[in-house]
Amino acid sequence: MYSVLEAIRRSLSLSSTVEIMMIMIIVLTAIATVVFLFGPNVGIARAQQLTSIPAMIQNGTFQNTADGFRMQVPYDWVVQDIDNLHLPNFRIANEAGFLILAIICPQQEAVPSTGGMYNCEDSESSVEILHDRLSHRPEFEVIEDPANITPDDFLAFMVEEMQGRNYTNIQIINSTDLTINITSPEDPNTTIRTAPAKLVEMTYQLSLGLGDMRSYSILTTIPENPQPGLRQIVSGEFVTYEGPAVATPSGSPPPPVQQIFQSLEFIR
Repeated sequence: MYSVLEAIRRSLSLSSTVEIMMIMIIVLTAIATVVFLFGPNVGIARAQQLTSIPAMIQNGTFQNTADGFRMQVPYDWVVQDIDNLHLPNFRIANEAGFLILAIICPQQEAVPSTGGMYNCEDSESSVEILHDRLSHRPEFEVIEDPANITPDDFLAFMVEEMQGRNYTNIQIINSTDLTINITSPEDPNTTIRTAPAKLVEMTYQLSLGLGDMRSYSILTTIPENPQPGLRQIVSGEFVTYEGPAVATPSGSPPPPVQQIFQSLEFIR
């Protein structure tokens, strides 16, 4: 499957480490408790596919209230909704440390699963929805007020991540400022606030000798409700599509991907 960081995600190793994003306390036996830490650094390799849950699609719209987003699903596309309450999934991230929330792909490229679900992990035309707490990354700790982290900061961070993983010939072809609506779970038709975002077209090589890739991504930063005594949480939401540059036109993403991007909303 192509995504901006797909080559990274496929190269994950069990020797990689994961910094703190959230603490999950699970009772494994009557005498032992294991605390797993998930966070922004290098992901852990997975020996099996991500565990999924049935995708809730109504009138062509996919909504995940727990993960905080909704979008339209193009005709003949399906959703793999990742079960982020399933403990092993917290140990799985791409190498940039982003939690995978969902993968949307053409049905013909999906693998049917039990319970009417689909697996999109091997699709070559998928859109991935990823999430991280940017304010908890060391790169952003120098910013005294995390609410000041911008999509431009997010984009600069992503470029540095790619350079650090030996991506070459990285070029930002176009970068457009956007605002994305934030609604409540109860009333999707009423915007309670907006989030700044960028639509970015990039080209790059995953490694020397490989053909150029082209990606279209939405990057946005969302300050969450502050918690007394805790550092402000700023979520980084990353929605991305990637394909070979020679087969992916410049200027705008393919129409199904554009439909997903234009319908994207966040739920808080």
